[in-house]
Amino acid sequence: MDPITQASLGAAAAAAVAFKQPNAIPKALFIGAIAGAAPDLDVLIHSDSDPLLTLQYHRHFTHSLISAPIIGIIVALLLNGIFHKKRWSFNEVAIYSIVGAMTHGLLDACTSYGTMLYLPFSQTRVSWNIISIIDPLFTIPLITMIVLALLKNNQRFARIGVLFCLSYLAFGCFQRERARAVLHTTAEERGHNPTEITIRPSIANTVLWRMIYRHQDHYYVDAVSLLPWNKPKIYEGSTVKVFTRNKEKSMHAEDTTLAYDLSRFRKFSEGYLYQSQGPPSLIGDLRYSMLPNSTIPLWGIHIKENNKVEFINQRKTSKRDFKQLFNMVCGKSP
Repeated sequence: MDPITQASLGAAAAAAVAFKQPNAIPKALFIGAIAGAAPDLDVLIHSDSDPLLTLQYHRHFTHSLISAPIIGIIVALLLNGIFHKKRWSFNEVAIYSIVGAMTHGLLDACTSYGTMLYLPFSQTRVSWNIISIIDPLFTIPLITMIVLALLKNNQRFARIGVLFCLSYLAFGCFQRERARAVLHTTAEERGHNPTEITIRPSIANTVLWRMIYRHQDHYYVDAVSLLPWNKPKIYEGSTVKVFTRNKEKSMHAEDTTLAYDLSRFRKFSEGYLYQSQGPPSLIGDLRYSMLPNSTIPLWGIHIKENNKVEFINQRKTSKRDFKQLFNMVCGKSP
């Protein structure tokens, strides 16, 4: 998720286990926030000659569960060196740092972007798809509890913040399964037998969900609003042809840079690829779009004439997009 949320959850988790000592809460909040945000320093990994390097290594080794204690200890060593005159106990700082760092990969795995949570034992990108990468309904109450914990010097508020987060994520699981049921019903009504499905929350909420399934050689994209007090409202989308491995292989020779780049992008996008018309013609990541029933990708790769790939970001939005999104969240006509 975004750095503010990551730092906030790291702070709350560290304060929730803080020792009963003077000034332990402010100290735990500070240390947990630093450690909770630290794994995202992997965004510094980039290359001007390799546009996919950042995609490949973001949420990679720094986000695995086995790396979290190591990152926590590194943060503890740095902070202990800076604040040694305050005679901070290294063991205390290390505990807060490790707890803060542990929250990072787990929270990112709750999103749909994909996190290498089990490295080096598994190369699978874990995405539990229960919360958006940005969700103010998750972040704002969490920050509120952190501020109260700091102002009141009371651990109870940090624990309430952590409990709220767990409850919100549980609600996301419930909503995801509701959307899954709607997807299967929709596919059945169309006479389809889905062979691949993915269900993801739309931006900044757990009410409106993007539903994608594959039937034969096409992906079907729809959205559903799942307000707790209303019946599910489906927003039909459109259909795109699957960018298959055979199609991919027809575009390059074996053991070429282009083959390597297409393979990396396929792995990053969990195989949900299609070729959009452009311009320019993109091999798009179907998982993400501004509107949850749209097939216009937020990003993709363009193959240039020299067989080099260019990463294209299409995150431009308009007031109309936001209005449509808001109406769909509310279960209204877009």
